[in-house]
Amino acid sequence: MKRVNLLAIFALSFSFSTFVACTSEDFVGSDATLAVTAQDEAQSANLSDIAVATTDEYVNSFDAAGFQAVSEAQKVNGISAIDSGKVVITVDKTGITVFPKKICIDFGTGVIDKRGNTLKGKIYVTISNRMGVIGSTRKLEYYEFFINDNQLKGSKVVTYLGSNRQVTNTVVTETPSWSILVKDTIVRADGTKIIWNSERVRTRISNNATPLLYWDDIYSITGTSNGVNAKGVAYTVEITKPLILKGGWKFFVEGTVLTTSEKHTAVLDYGNGDKDAKATLTVNGVTKDINLRK
Repeated sequence: MKRVNLLAIFALSFSFSTFVACTSEDFVGSDATLAVTAQDEAQSANLSDIAVATTDEYVNSFDAAGFQAVSEAQKVNGISAIDSGKVVITVDKTGITVFPKKICIDFGTGVIDKRGNTLKGKIYVTISNRMGVIGSTRKLEYYEFFINDNQLKGSKVVTYLGSNRQVTNTVVTETPSWSILVKDTIVRADGTKIIWNSERVRTRISNNATPLLYWDDIYSITGTSNGVNAKGVAYTVEITKPLILKGGWKFFVEGTVLTTSEKHTAVLDYGNGDKDAKATLTVNGVTKDINLRK
């Protein structure tokens, strides 16, 4: 298969990964179980976000090129292929008029993205239309896909909800939003599993003055999730203050999440917007300072 280097077209994958670094020893009894649940939720949410953001980065760039980055001469058995460094993307139909399209993003045996995450395997994306069309969808499915040795199984459906347009002193601001429905299972390297389902809305609140780059955009995320933690305990989650992803920083920089499990609650607070690796976890009135890590 002949490949074309698309590094000039595709920015490296936007990514961000958060995992709470406190342990159950910081709490006792049911509080310890709840602390573990909050950790599992944080990891699941961020692995999901990495998959969505990575897909957006490649597919948005491909869309901006009118799905014409691959010429007819570069087709193999009717399938068009492009190669961005070690990442190979194939699409069954070029052009902006024929849909649905099926795209495969292949990370091979391992690609390190610009945030230091190791991605391997494949993400399959079925798109119903160009993402600037309200109601258009992207369905993500995985084949042997791993993020930092955590395998993702399941699917996500991303739907474009439209954009809120505001004009202030002749400055036009667009804030597009997408709904994201997730049904994921995360299999960790040690074999433990987390089931994670969510219904969230992702809103781009700033393009960081770089409209042709996607990895540094700023997002606000709202919504709910539910699942089963690695110990088999069910839980629910509500974002009580929007989670903020700022300028491609690898951790959430702001927002609060309320986790409920076995009639107990925990609050994870990501702070006041500073780009750091710190957060607090409050369980049963006891607040611990914690560090965030990948």
